[in-house]
Amino acid sequence: MTTAANPDYKSAKNNENLDHIPGSFGLPIIGQTFQLVNDLYGTIDNQYKKFGNVSRFGLAGFRGALLIGPDLYKEVYLDKDKNFSAEMGYMGSLGRFYKGALLLRDHEEHKFQRRMMQSAFKNDAMKGYIGTMGPMIAEGISDWGEQGNLLFFPAIKQILLDVAAKIFVGLEESDERAAKLNKAFLDIANGLMGIITKELPGTKYRKGKIGERYLHQFFGSLIADRRAGDGTDTFSYFCREKTEDDEYFSDDDIIAHMGFLLFAAHDTTTSALTHMLYHLGQNQELQQRLRDEAMSIDKPFLDYEDLEKMPLMEVAVKEALRLHPSVMMMQRRTINECELGGYTLPPNTILFMAPQHTHRMAEYWDQPEKFDIDRWLEPRNEHKRHTFSFVGFGGGAHKCIGMHFALMQVKNFMHQFLRQYEFRMADNFSGKMQTVPLPKPLDDLPIVVKRLA
Repeated sequence: MTTAANPDYKSAKNNENLDHIPGSFGLPIIGQTFQLVNDLYGTIDNQYKKFGNVSRFGLAGFRGALLIGPDLYKEVYLDKDKNFSAEMGYMGSLGRFYKGALLLRDHEEHKFQRRMMQSAFKNDAMKGYIGTMGPMIAEGISDWGEQGNLLFFPAIKQILLDVAAKIFVGLEESDERAAKLNKAFLDIANGLMGIITKELPGTKYRKGKIGERYLHQFFGSLIADRRAGDGTDTFSYFCREKTEDDEYFSDDDIIAHMGFLLFAAHDTTTSALTHMLYHLGQNQELQQRLRDEAMSIDKPFLDYEDLEKMPLMEVAVKEALRLHPSVMMMQRRTINECELGGYTLPPNTILFMAPQHTHRMAEYWDQPEKFDIDRWLEPRNEHKRHTFSFVGFGGGAHKCIGMHFALMQVKNFMHQFLRQYEFRMADNFSGKMQTVPLPKPLDDLPIVVKRLA
């Protein structure tokens, strides 16, 4: 239910008048940030048990309403009344460095911009990507058996960054610009976590802004050449795509989408794979079950048609994303007054959504704390109990445009890795998890890798 339209919502300040809603904004400015960083699930669960599905919540300088449960997520993600702004939900966080990215576009504008990106994720493009991806991953892990002990997170992060630089931007591993791109993204990620949001010397924010300007200069300088060429990298597809009026998308649009795509793509898949191996490293029987699936595709590299032959690999990574979502907090902002969970929310109210808690609700998942890939398979199909009980890739119009690309990367890596190696957790692994700036094991996942006989 919504009231009169609010056409000037992008220029309006955040509403913090939520006294009629139970809960607490927490400490001044920081809100409940420290609790969330130390124990995200426990903090959200405490809110849920004390205040229900809708409560006042403060996080990193923002005050709004915390929404819990798939019914509310369905309402917000489907957004039938076009009342929830992703742009304004993220403007104070991601928007500081990635303004104009696809996630930060609303409704018709989002639909228009998404058109530019769709050609880069259609079957023909994906078939080209998979031909590049397999050999690069094989080369990247070729010496893992000789290393024996390794930290998985930084190792796979570097491989996936090399793959992203080649597939998304057309850069070879030896190109020094790939390293500069990586540094820019790291500086921006750190900048997003900075407490100071002014470009003062020595601050994380300033370094992040320098990284942002480098990305804009880098992509902007290449658009004309890519538009005139016939490249099969994602950037080239974006540059050549046209609107319904047969005009190219603007340089600013292309730059905004490329920067965020690279940031989102390799970081989220790195997180998902790391959590997947965290569980497989502790369960040799399940690891062998997935290895058997990989072995059944008896060829050095996967073809696009092979992806559908790996259902176990797909549900394994979805199970990892269920327990450890790569995006721990999703945000929107109300445009008009509306009702959610029995409460009236004024216009311009920030909405916080924490997928991990919904992913572990016992109403929808059996033994929700357990890593169990069979919950996704016949006859259980637990994910079908509610269409929004799993939002590991978001939902609605903003559902991750790169979802199939991410699954393709996971399957390619696991096909290469499990056919060559067996692995276990190192004796000194801690099991402790961090949630920011990127969800991952705190110790970077130390594993012991052994080449198969």
